[in-house]
Amino acid sequence: MAAERLGQSGEAVPAATAEVVDMVAALRRLPLRQREVLVLYYVVELPVTEIGLHLRLPVGTVKSRLARGRTALARQLGPDDRREEASHA
Repeated sequence: MAAERLGQSGEAVPAATAEVVDMVAALRRLPLRQREVLVLYYVVELPVTEIGLHLRLPVGTVKSRLARGRTALARQLGPDDRREEASHA
């Protein structure tokens, strides 16, 4: 169930790593439409068809928002090497 995957089943949620903190910050900078489909797909683990039903969107729209969201996240996060160099500068 989604609540269990989100740590709401009473189990302790593991501490966030630097990568998770970076990802959450990057997600917050995305437009809501991209962020919601990314979270439903990767965090809640809903299939594209269910996301479409839940948000009342065609499957093609869900797929394009996922693609645009992934591209935007990749631009924000960049390669690991660049992020490490920036943190040491």
